[in-house]
Amino acid sequence: MPSQQRTSSNHFRSQPGYVADNSLGWHSFRFLYAFHHAQRFQWLSKKIASARKSNVSILEIGCNDATSLSYVPVPVERYIGFDAGWRSGWKDGTAYGLEAARQRYVGTEKIEFHCSHEHRDVAALSESFDFAFVLETFEYLETSQLESYVSTLAEKVRPDGRVISTMPNEKGIPLLLKHVGSHLSGVRRSPYSAWELLQAVLGRTDHVPRMERSRKGFDYERMAGLVGRYFRHVQLEPVDSPFFPLSLNLNIGMVASHTPLDSQ
Repeated sequence: MPSQQRTSSNHFRSQPGYVADNSLGWHSFRFLYAFHHAQRFQWLSKKIASARKSNVSILEIGCNDATSLSYVPVPVERYIGFDAGWRSGWKDGTAYGLEAARQRYVGTEKIEFHCSHEHRDVAALSESFDFAFVLETFEYLETSQLESYVSTLAEKVRPDGRVISTMPNEKGIPLLLKHVGSHLSGVRRSPYSAWELLQAVLGRTDHVPRMERSRKGFDYERMAGLVGRYFRHVQLEPVDSPFFPLSLNLNIGMVASHTPLDSQ
């Protein structure tokens, strides 16, 4: 186990988004990131509540440590989570990522977790669901499988169900703020050349080469367009602050359904 833990720890430290405890501004960054991270789950909780269901079944793509389950405001009758497990394992004797989810819910009836890299694993399910969660995950899926994931979700979500997703805003002022914050805090982000950064800040994401399994070149508006091919109703919302325009939010929320959405 010790050697396995060291290997997992090294992998964890090499991931984009990891920042060492002794990095410049670590404590301030940790507080700000925790606050920012929590916004997506609070927004998720509101979207579930607005559906006015007494209990729910959930399919989640990119479940990680299943934090989302703690924010579901009604009883969960069924949950299946899929995750690639890139950020999963043990660090200093503590499970993180998908492994943490498995440890936390071990033996819990009707809750399952699967390590998966293929949309076919989701397609193989015989069940349908009230909700499909895709939180900060579309950007990390292989581009060659992205549409297949969306079409599969369209099959697995019930007619009155919803896809609830959050996505990063990788263009405009939000991207510039993230880029500056990355340098100040020491957190790793996908590398941009000066020209690519300029194009993205100007909103020209089609001029930024898409980097696989990363945020670089990801465009939430194009993603919403793809989802719109399979769901009749797609709505984009600010996650961080409803008081600012959608384009100025660091994270974008998307709700998709086969039937009309409430105005909430």
